[in-house]
Amino acid sequence: MKKILFVCTGNICRSPTAEAIARHQAKELNLENNFIFDSAGIEGFHVGEYPDPRSADVGMRRGVSFADISSRKIRKNDFADFDLILAMDRGHFSRLLAEAPQKYRNKVKLFLEFCTAKNSWNDEVIDPYYGDTQGFEKVFDTINLAVKNLLKYTLHT
Repeated sequence: MKKILFVCTGNICRSPTAEAIARHQAKELNLENNFIFDSAGIEGFHVGEYPDPRSADVGMRRGVSFADISSRKIRKNDFADFDLILAMDRGHFSRLLAEAPQKYRNKVKLFLEFCTAKNSWNDEVIDPYYGDTQGFEKVFDTINLAVKNLLKYTLHT
C-alpha cells in the first residue's frame, strides 16, 4: 500500500483538493485499497478547519467529495510515515526539503512532476485563495490531470 501526502501552505485549497481527487479516482479505478491519501499544510493557520468552500463547491459540482478532510500542519513523523510527499509549489518543496531528515528527502517531490499537460504556471499549482472561482476551477483541472498520472506512476513503482 502506497501512502501519499499532498502539501500546500495552509491545507485548505490545493492539498485537500488533491487528496479528494486522489481518493475519488482511486475509488473509481477500484484501487482504494492500494493507497492512503492525506494532506497537510506547511503552516498551521487553519488547523482543524474544513477545506475552502470554493474548493469543495468545485469538487461537489464534479462529483468529488471533500468529506472527512480537515486542515492539519505537517508533522516530523510524516517524513517517515509516507512513501511520497508532494509539494504544490516550489516554496513548499524548498520548505519540505529543509525540514525533512536527510534519509527521507528522496520522498519529497514537486506534485506537477506528474502532470504531462502544459500549464501557464510552469511546474506549480497556483494558489487560488485570493482569486475568484475560475482560479479554483483551473486548480481542480490541473490537479485532476496530475493525479491520473500519479496513480499510474505509483502502481508501477
